[in-house]
Amino acid sequence: MAALSGWKQLVVALAIAGVLMVIIRLAGVPGAWAPLVIGGALGLMTAVVAGAPGRDES
Repeated sequence: MAALSGWKQLVVALAIAGVLMVIIRLAGVPGAWAPLVIGGALGLMTAVVAGAPGRDES
């Protein structure tokens, strides 16, 4: 996903959030918890896409 342009990354992230919302609803998660679950999942996706922080070799 990191190789995609900014707009494509946004579209993919929103599509994944939509899929997560469907899965959350099917799993029976209460509506009040859904934003927390989606936020956590998107936060983990951000960490996976960004990768580990590199060392500053200056």
